[in-house]
Amino acid sequence: MNGLFQDLRYALRQLRKSPGFTAAALITLALGIAANTAIFSVIETVILRPLPFGAPDRLVWLNGKFPMTDEAGVSPPDFRDYRANNRAFERIAAMGYVASPSNLSGDKPEQVLTTIASANFFGCLGIHPVLGRDFIQSDEQVNLPQVAILGYGVWKRDFGGDRNVLGRTIRMDGASLTVVGILPADIPLLSEAQIWLPAPMLNPGMNVRLGHSLKSIARLKPGVTLQQSQADLDAIAFELQHQYPDTNKDWFMRQRPLREVLIGPVRPALLLMWGAVTVLLLIACVNVANLLLARSISRQKEFALRAALGASRPRMIRQALTESVMLALAGGALGVLAASWAIHALHVFGPLDVPRLGESSINPSVLGFTAGISVLTGIVFGLVPALQISAGEFTQGLKESGRTSAPASHKGLSRALVIGEIAMSLTLLVSAGLLLKSFWRLIHVAPGFQTDHVVTARLSLNQPAYGRYGDPQQRSRFWRRFEEQVRSLPGVEAIGATSELPLSGQHSDDPFHIPGRSYGPSDFDDAQFRQVTPGYLSALRIPLVSGRWLNDDDDENSVGVVVVNQAFAKRFFGDGDVLGKHLQLMGEQERTREIVGVVGNVTHISLSEPDWPEMYVPYAQFAPSTINVVVRAAANPMNLASALQAQVRAIDKDVTLSSVTSMDDVLGASVAQPRFSSQLLGAFAVLALLLAAIGLYGLMAYSVTQRTNEIGIRMALGASREDILRLILKHGSRLALAGIAIGLVASVAATRVLSDMLFSVSPKDPGTFIAIALLLLAVVLLACYIPARRAAKVDPMVALRYE
Repeated sequence: MNGLFQDLRYALRQLRKSPGFTAAALITLALGIAANTAIFSVIETVILRPLPFGAPDRLVWLNGKFPMTDEAGVSPPDFRDYRANNRAFERIAAMGYVASPSNLSGDKPEQVLTTIASANFFGCLGIHPVLGRDFIQSDEQVNLPQVAILGYGVWKRDFGGDRNVLGRTIRMDGASLTVVGILPADIPLLSEAQIWLPAPMLNPGMNVRLGHSLKSIARLKPGVTLQQSQADLDAIAFELQHQYPDTNKDWFMRQRPLREVLIGPVRPALLLMWGAVTVLLLIACVNVANLLLARSISRQKEFALRAALGASRPRMIRQALTESVMLALAGGALGVLAASWAIHALHVFGPLDVPRLGESSINPSVLGFTAGISVLTGIVFGLVPALQISAGEFTQGLKESGRTSAPASHKGLSRALVIGEIAMSLTLLVSAGLLLKSFWRLIHVAPGFQTDHVVTARLSLNQPAYGRYGDPQQRSRFWRRFEEQVRSLPGVEAIGATSELPLSGQHSDDPFHIPGRSYGPSDFDDAQFRQVTPGYLSALRIPLVSGRWLNDDDDENSVGVVVVNQAFAKRFFGDGDVLGKHLQLMGEQERTREIVGVVGNVTHISLSEPDWPEMYVPYAQFAPSTINVVVRAAANPMNLASALQAQVRAIDKDVTLSSVTSMDDVLGASVAQPRFSSQLLGAFAVLALLLAAIGLYGLMAYSVTQRTNEIGIRMALGASREDILRLILKHGSRLALAGIAIGLVASVAATRVLSDMLFSVSPKDPGTFIAIALLLLAVVLLACYIPARRAAKVDPMVALRYE
């Protein structure tokens, strides 16, 4: 133990004696360790930490599977049959497909997000209300919900955390609901809902087998495998196909581990970031290792003297490793401070669709990881120089009376480290270049509408059977009055509304038949379904290709009409004229709808998705309870936000708007994750490039210092300054070209993992590979030019006296 303390004190003295070396090494290590710590904190939270549910490994996600898709929702009747007849699950529960805004009355009316859930939904997840109870079977046996469970956030914010709220009545969308429970925490992993309502299984809308409106989650019984539970689900599916051939033909239930569904989509991007910061840390280690090798030349006499006094080789290796580990731990401490700032930046600027990102922090697990990689880093960059030092020729070291020179093994090792550093930097740069090129192409995809100068908001008049907005005509009258008032506001150019807003994550499809075509039992065509007002087309400036758009005459008393997009026309009618053709929506058995117009394709789900067939029907013929208002303004659209709220409140003080934002922000949010991945990897790649350039500069500067006498002799024998400049640049170019060659080969292999993350770009895109290689070559040549220029200015007489 005394020997260890002696080594620590001696290492501290040595680091204090070389403040320049110590500062350079600490900054380099702190950058690499900080990046690793920040990314690991996210990975620990998102990937490694168990889901916040009881026994989460036994939870599975259930969704419908039929020939058109394997990610469909589940219809309420099918859900009830699976819940009643399965033998593999402790519980099967379901929730609404989306959280919808509802108007919560009170001193300050507001819109809150609500959704429905089946009996024992929270019990299935292993969540126990902090107050009250879960939904029970009797809560389902109603036409409309009578009770509610409050989310933790809304309980704290709107009710002040009052425990006496249990049993109280709240007013929402004109209905009275009794509070029967309080959740211990919100569950944004599954839903943004702030208030939960029981699924009203007696409601007519909950008895349509083609209405796949539920998400379903199940808990496996102990000891039951996924194969056994899937066999159980398949047996029930076959029985339902036999009982209901018109609706359940070829319909199955698919199951996946809940973790795979919730975390799987972001896992590749996070693991890519972790790989990138690991490479960055290796580059930092190479830089510090080269610094140690250069520093070891000046310490040859010290180690030679210690060897002469009886120090063994293991003893000197231990001393050298003590110094490197101490240096790494100090770099790790600085890295933790830098990582805390980086994590805060990730919370602020990171994409919203990375689950639990906001929970990442510097916790004991992260600190343990940082301490571990700090020690490992110290060993990695310190061991090779330590072995080189201890293997030196000590007798020669004692004989040297002047400047010491680096042995050939030191020079070869330094060159190999720099070549590896350049190769790793190139791999990172190529990966970042591919993602940036992919992102560039993604954001330049024409969405089919214009987002500039448009503000949007959600207007909710829930529920259809409640209060003064209990039927479609009442909601249509509210909309017409609101539209008229907004249109009269200064700066408003157009106003419209849609049931599903493009690029917002909202989408809905509807099955239909084309009269005159034959369909088998439970066969149908399917397309995206939008309920829109006449002003929607001009508000978003969607191009009309042929026919006409919907107008004010297309109301609840007129004939059924529909407008389709170009993708719909091509898919279902080929190159023929679609105007005048008819469709029959699955829920409208008594009439058909005439196609009166064709509009351009709108990229609705995401910019990277293909164009989906879409149908547009008049809002007045359906009048859904929740719509998205879109208003085109002459100037900054957000200046209209307060005026829009005032117009709604002027009509009804209990109704309010929510999710007020600009369409530019909606577009930006839709590409948040690819932007985040490309920019973050780009930042790591630039940092790697900087470290590689610094490493090569350091090696070349040290090489010039070591070769000062040789340069003087060459100049004395007639070499020009241009010859010396060319000599040094040639040496650096060889290292750069070797590193680039190795890096290109490594990049071809490494970029394969990017395939699923790229849009319209090949993982082997030659343009990117060539451009990045030339960029790296230019940077390293610049790093070589500075010491080469200094070497060319050496005075031969001074150089010859350098010994």
